[in-house]
Amino acid sequence: MLGLEIHDMDHRGGLAFDLKDILGCLGTDATGRAWRCEYLEATGESMQVLETFERSGTLVDGELLLALAERTNQVIWGDFFGRRPGEATDSLRIHAIDSTLWEVFGDDVCLAKIRAKFKDVRPADWEAG
Repeated sequence: MLGLEIHDMDHRGGLAFDLKDILGCLGTDATGRAWRCEYLEATGESMQVLETFERSGTLVDGELLLALAERTNQVIWGDFFGRRPGEATDSLRIHAIDSTLWEVFGDDVCLAKIRAKFKDVRPADWEAG
């Protein structure tokens, strides 16, 4: 699966975005999927809810994931796997790596949206992420 790394930094040298920005950028390509999360480490008001979904393996509606992401201060680590209704496998992966970068793996439409929104975007390898 094709992927991109996002490295956009703010003036202090930290990441200039988080999960909510990626989901917002993807729009219905994110909110129209069901999501599961793994290996999650984050801070913020919605962390307990996200941890519950992670432990149970429950699929989360994309609109709910976006709402939870908006109440998350920072995702430090985590994998978010999305699938469209009727899909048997995940078709979109969003991967946070140690508060240093994010990777997005998906189809050409999703990756074009990422390229258009973010400034420092580089090719990513699923095997490395």
